[in-house]
Parts: sequence; C-alpha cells; structure tokens
Amino acid sequence: MKLNHPLFFGSLLGLAVLAVGSPAQAWGDGFHHARANGTTQRSGTYQSLHNGSGTFNSTVNRQPGSASGNTTWTNANGGQGSHSFDNTWSSTGNGSGTGTHQSSTTYANGKTSSSQGTVNQTSSGNFTYSGTRTGANGDVTDVSKTSTTSDGTRTVAATYDNTTTGKTTTVDKTYSTNTNGSRQVDSTVTGPNGKTTTSDQTFTKDSNGYVQTGTVTGPNGGTSSDTRAVSYTQDTNGQVTRTMSGSVTGPNGKTEQIGNSETYTKTYTPNSDPNPGQD
Repeated sequence: MKLNHPLFFGSLLGLAVLAVGSPAQAWGDGFHHARANGTTQRSGTYQSLHNGSGTFNSTVNRQPGSASGNTTWTNANGGQGSHSFDNTWSSTGNGSGTGTHQSSTTYANGKTSSSQGTVNQTSSGNFTYSGTRTGANGDVTDVSKTSTTSDGTRTVAATYDNTTTGKTTTVDKTYSTNTNGSRQVDSTVTGPNGKTTTSDQTFTKDSNGYVQTGTVTGPNGGTSSDTRAVSYTQDTNGQVTRTMSGSVTGPNGKTEQIGNSETYTKTYTPNSDPNPGQD
C-alpha cells in the first residue's frame, strides 16, 4: 500500500485553485487575513513522516480582481523547487463574473508542470471551468468542470481528457453540510477502463483545526479507512505550527501512520489606499 500525503505540498499547490476545493481549505489556519487585499509572506520549515523535510518561502499578493503568488522550497538533500500562480477575476454583479488562471511548478529534479484556464460563474457556487494541464511527463490534459449548487449541496463534475494518451477520467464530487455541522465531501473517480473508486470524507471542525475521517473503496471492492487530525497553534512570537497526524488502514487490515507539519512565521502588509481620505 503506497501512501503519499505531503501536507506542505498539498498546501502549496492549493494556492493555485480558483475556488475553494474542500472544507478543510475553507476553514484555513485561523490566523490568516482571508481574501484581504495585501501581501502575505510566509517562511519556515516543513517535515513529513514519509516525504522528508526542508524549508520554504512564499509570497501571495491580493489586489481587487487578482491574486498572484510564488513559493520556493529546498528539501533536506538540497533539491529546490518553486510554484507560482496568477489568477484574475472580473465581477459582473450578483455573484457572476469571469476569471483566468495560470500556474507553473518546477520540481527538484528539474521537471515542470503547468496549468491554465478560464472560469465563467453565473451565480455563487455555479460555474464552468475550461483549461489545460501539462504534466511533468509532458502529457497534455484538457480539463473541464461544471459546478452547480442546490439546497446547500454543491456538485462538481470534472472531465480530464489526456490528449497525449487518448484516455479520459471523470471525477464527480459533492460538498454538503451534515446536521451536526460537519462537512461532507463524497467523490467518485471513473478511470479510462470504466472502473470506479469512491471516497467518502467527513471534516469536523474543532477548537484548533479539524478532524478528517473517511473511507476509500477501490475498483476491486477493497475498502481503506483513514483519519487525520489537523491542528494549528500560534506562539507568543506569532509563529504558526500546522500539524497533521493520522493513519490509513488498507483492505488487508494493515495500518500505516501518516504525519507531517509546517512551522512558519507570517507577515501581512495591507495594500495602501489609492484614494486616501475618500469613502
């Protein structure tokens, strides 16, 4: 059973997402300036139980109608990588608008990947996205997504058409809130061979972060269970530590521990008022 759950890289690549993709991302660390216009800088260290350790520096700048950022990291072996993104948004009123997305990643082995696309939102939670991804192996994948919201449940249907191999994968996800306030993310992945993998994950917020529990059922019917506890703490100097610990139990009953953490300092600089003294 191969596991790969790097907390740091998940957070890093999540910066490029146009819309919040999971309840965990929506909650954030409790210490950030959510969607505030200005520049946020983070620098610190990361460590993973299975994926090594290193240092990172990131800068994210938000302006009215745009967000861009760059992150660099160095692993324990001296390998370096970087990720950058540039998103734009133009509102047309009543929750509608259009946007663009571009991102690129350079890995420690020198390989690169990138993505770009456009989004058209007709109302809050209802949008279409069309774009392309170029993988580190050079494969080009056309990506299309449709998001619809009804009675508090958001459904996202995505199609990934690999133009290099001619293979297509679909991913269908639903996001909802349970009666106890926890958030539910259920997904079905259908591969090019028609076989499916399903995932049911529950996110429950607590005082320091959230707990994620769920199951994954593979195409052959085998079911794995997983649990992750993510917490955030801040010391008197303002240093934030984000920690994830948990386990995954495979269909064979074997359990593997997973865990990783980031410790970083953060500074936020608001944008200056272009029209001081005016309301």
